[in-house]
Amino acid sequence: MSQSEQQANERRYEQMLANSATAAVCAGANNLILSWNTAAEELFGHSAEQVVGQPLSLIIPSRLRAAHDAGLARAVQSGRARLAGRSVEILALHANGTEIPVDLSLSMWFETGSPVFGALIRDIADRHSAKKRLEHLAHCDTLTSLPNRNALQERLAAAVGTVPCSLLLLDLDGFKHVNDSLGHALGDQLLSAVAERLSASLKPTEFVSRLGGDEFAIFVPDCEDPLILDELAARVYKTFDLPFELAGQSVYVGTSIGIAMSPKDAVDPDHLLSSADLALYSGKSDGGGLRKFFAREMQNSAEQKHRLSSELRKAFAEREFELWYQPQVSLSDNSLTGFEALLRWRHPDRELLLPLAFIEVLERSAIAEEVGDWILDQACGAAADWNRNGLGALRVGVNLFPAQLRSGRLLEVVSSALRRHDLAPHQLELEITENTVLRQSNPSTKALKMLRELGVGVSFDDFGTGFASLSLLQEYPLTRLKIDRTFIARIDRSNSDAAIVEAVLGMAESLGLTVIAEGVETTAQEATLVRLGCKEAQGYRYGRPMPAANVLKTYREEAAVGKKRGTSAKR
Repeated sequence: MSQSEQQANERRYEQMLANSATAAVCAGANNLILSWNTAAEELFGHSAEQVVGQPLSLIIPSRLRAAHDAGLARAVQSGRARLAGRSVEILALHANGTEIPVDLSLSMWFETGSPVFGALIRDIADRHSAKKRLEHLAHCDTLTSLPNRNALQERLAAAVGTVPCSLLLLDLDGFKHVNDSLGHALGDQLLSAVAERLSASLKPTEFVSRLGGDEFAIFVPDCEDPLILDELAARVYKTFDLPFELAGQSVYVGTSIGIAMSPKDAVDPDHLLSSADLALYSGKSDGGGLRKFFAREMQNSAEQKHRLSSELRKAFAEREFELWYQPQVSLSDNSLTGFEALLRWRHPDRELLLPLAFIEVLERSAIAEEVGDWILDQACGAAADWNRNGLGALRVGVNLFPAQLRSGRLLEVVSSALRRHDLAPHQLELEITENTVLRQSNPSTKALKMLRELGVGVSFDDFGTGFASLSLLQEYPLTRLKIDRTFIARIDRSNSDAAIVEAVLGMAESLGLTVIAEGVETTAQEATLVRLGCKEAQGYRYGRPMPAANVLKTYREEAAVGKKRGTSAKR
């Protein structure tokens, strides 16, 4: 290539770099700037006239200049730049003194035997800002601005197994009812308000985060002292003493707390989390509003429940479940009005098991909805069979699992069972417990209302033992209250129990609901109920639970005798 051609090429390259949107800077072996294009002027705030001939160090933050000078000296001495051909992100210095993140691509070549360094420099402030934003989002809960589960996991990973530490898991009591009754927007406001109070109550060393939903966590490094943790739990509970003011309403919620310590309870983060979660679950199972420290028996209990859950799957697949039926009668003449369907497990080794032995695990298992659907179908089939065999249009009560209320399929499942067995809707009564209702959502209420419109009955089972309010009694499409046996056991000897039952009867009448008393065993209990105005009862006095076949055998004969006498079947 001739000298003129080389000069022409150099001019083209110079022209291209001068007009490039990428900052281009050249410096010699003496660290002095040789060229500076328009993009460099815009990026760094210095004009070419100001900087050409000046040290390159003017765009390097002072704390980084020693490293830059050392690197330049090595490159000049060795004839090779370590960063040449690579793109790196560094901080550069603007004319106004601020530091800016840039992407730098370095080149090195020789002119008349001396090294020359060229750099293409891009402003990556937007990229840097976006990266920081993503990092923030990855570790921050957007609703409450608290650290999130990822941030907690990082803290646990750094501390567990290295230093003593503890973890408190919190789950709000009553949040679901607030969310469903006041709406999700106010539910979100409540979570934010809880986060503010928790943050204000904690010491700088106590790390609070939101794990999701209404669950929070407090991580305490360098501490496994139960007394200190108990004092912390007391501080947390104090934050819930006052109501939360939301949209002009005073809202009260509480919390349950599960506590686990490392290394006492766990030596890795996942184990510490699961231990605290087991302690939290224990507190919720005991009614909520409690703080529980993890204990080994909780783990044993969890393992037992896991084994039982597996057994229940097998039991359902092998048709070991049975439905038994307990009679319900009218107290005016002891005539039969219906039956409650009760689940039994014909265990291959332990004979017939009552629900107390397995129902808690079953209702939380993956097969709960499927088993509930089977119970509905079996009970409707039994009631239809009683119709065909002369027992009359008796009512059958079926207990629902929480999973059936959550699924969104309840209306379809019940309607299909009624059609399949040609059973009149008024012969079916769905039984739900107070505490189950408190955990359900608005769609379940809508399904129950539609079923009520079809004629299906809806009753509150074990009424008086949960936390239902009068507003819930009005909100749900109820037809009946079932007074729990705990109020019936001493009703003939306890004025307070009798007064409670009388109050329930009066309230139910004002709401247009019927009432049935459970657990009636003696004539004295029955007489007291009649005196108080109760119309129906259920209990051993009128019959123990029995298989469907025994219902026909026992009551068909009585129905036949009753017809001859012109009366209904009685007990």
